[in-house]
Amino acid sequence: MSTPGTHPTPTVTTRRTALITGASSGFGSLFAERFAADGFDVVLVARSVEPMETLADRIRARNAVQVTVIGHDLAEPGAAASLMDELAEGGLTVDALVNNAGFSTYGPFAETDEATITDMLMVNVVAMTELARACLPGMLERRWGRVVLLGSVGSFSPAPMTAAYAATKAYVLSLGLALHDELKGSGVTVTTLCPGPTATGFQERADMHDSALVRSGLDSAETVVDKGYAAMKAGRPYLVTGTTSRLFAFGTRFLPRTTAAGIAGNAQRRVG
Repeated sequence: MSTPGTHPTPTVTTRRTALITGASSGFGSLFAERFAADGFDVVLVARSVEPMETLADRIRARNAVQVTVIGHDLAEPGAAASLMDELAEGGLTVDALVNNAGFSTYGPFAETDEATITDMLMVNVVAMTELARACLPGMLERRWGRVVLLGSVGSFSPAPMTAAYAATKAYVLSLGLALHDELKGSGVTVTTLCPGPTATGFQERADMHDSALVRSGLDSAETVVDKGYAAMKAGRPYLVTGTTSRLFAFGTRFLPRTTAAGIAGNAQRRVG
């Protein structure tokens, strides 16, 4: 549900508008700042309103753009449709979409809370798909649009200990690559950004701080977003960030799937 007092206000600007989900921190907040610096109005969407309001104030102080903050839980059924209705009521169209909202679980699948898995599927897969489907027709009509989907190095292989999460990210990459091909020549591009382990709040939420993968070192969130934003502007179909992650993603093409799963599983084990 949307948080009272955060409804978008009508706008008559001809600037393009970027919608960023998961905008309260991490990649989402950084993408919002990149778009605003390029002159886009931005719509910030996440469950936590207070950090988005702080981000909105910072963006407004640095850029002459409109910032809209919407508190919205994308794990709820129908969340994408209600969000799009709210934008339409405010006269806002979406020219660029960053489907960044998402989270992971960590631990044996059979021991993971069932409701948490369902919420993860709703955010990582269902809402992401529904938002892309809702935004693309308008972009195609205007013959311009940019979509960023947040995948992961986990998009390329089954990953024991984050089994359901990696499965959601395999879906994201598959969808993104298919849409990129479907939209060739339309003026609309879809880029799937696949980061390796990165210093955001993601690992803490998933309780992955003592996994071998995280202990091996984290990339800078700023670097990931800078590279992802450049890839989006260039219309690249996908981008894997981090040298080790790129090697793993490339190497999985030549490995049996069971071997790749075993390598990923070893990387996910707890240490210490």
